[in-house]
Amino acid sequence: MALNNMKEYRIEKKLSMKDLSFSTGISERYLYFIENGERNPYIEKVRKISNVLEKSINDIFFADCKN
Repeated sequence: MALNNMKEYRIEKKLSMKDLSFSTGISERYLYFIENGERNPYIEKVRKISNVLEKSINDIFFADCKN
């Protein structure tokens, strides 16, 4: 079970990790760690990811927290 929906939305937009890295300015390695729940990114990185994926921060990172 994924800790966030980042990979799902990235694939939905047909973006590779390299594409997302280029669009956000965040390294592929760091994005991999975020996507796999191994890092908790600062809000500015979260906003960049959210903007590129065109999804809310809540949808990407907190969807599983909804009741």
